[in-house]
Amino acid sequence: MQTMSPRGLDPALDFRLSRYLPMFDPDHFGDVAFFEELEAIGYRQVLVGGTGAGGTPRLVAQIREATRMKVVLVPGGPAAVAQADLVVLPDVMNTNSHYARPFGSGAVATANAAADLGVPFVPVAYFVMGDSTAAWYYDAFRLPSDKVLLGYARYARMLGYRYLALDYEDPARDVSPRLIAALRSLPDLHLVVSDEFTPARAREALAAGADTVITPSNVYEEAADPLELAARMHQALLADADVDVVPRARVA
Repeated sequence: MQTMSPRGLDPALDFRLSRYLPMFDPDHFGDVAFFEELEAIGYRQVLVGGTGAGGTPRLVAQIREATRMKVVLVPGGPAAVAQADLVVLPDVMNTNSHYARPFGSGAVATANAAADLGVPFVPVAYFVMGDSTAAWYYDAFRLPSDKVLLGYARYARMLGYRYLALDYEDPARDVSPRLIAALRSLPDLHLVVSDEFTPARAREALAAGADTVITPSNVYEEAADPLELAARMHQALLADADVDVVPRARVA
């Protein structure tokens, strides 16, 4: 029987996520020059991920070589795991999928790929909140009430999850400040909220108690000028917020 190495088995709970992270799908943002421009705007962290694997490992390596930004990776599966600064392992709490649910085949394979690579990671209790691409991809079901979701969240925290994500991305469903405030009652929990945020709505979510807000890749894909949008989001949300987020040394 193969002996298990302890390398890569403990989550990187000391990693500090930025208060705002723009997400970019490598299938749409595959040119490293774009990420060099993000660094020039002032970004110190960037989120990379999508539903496919594609050129994700190559792009992650190029960003880390060309910039000092820390790359946070949400892999679409084991083939997309790469030597990022942090790999997010989302366990979808409200899914019918045998692939994406906790201990599902995809979740297990992706986690083992991260462990084999020895890359820093964090497991995330992930809730799909709206009718979005994520809902389709993960075959997610709608939780009947915030009370039920809070029960799921408490259970996840009791099992050891320190990161919890609410993925809205549905124009028909607004982010709930009351739900965010209720989740703040759970101790030692980093709360992430993803939605097609404007700067004003992102500030509202942060004011309600979210620790990190995310805009999905399609917000930038549909923008007339993605870099201009990135600059406006940075000015509104990160101008003085990331002074203690230390840039990474360049990869030799």
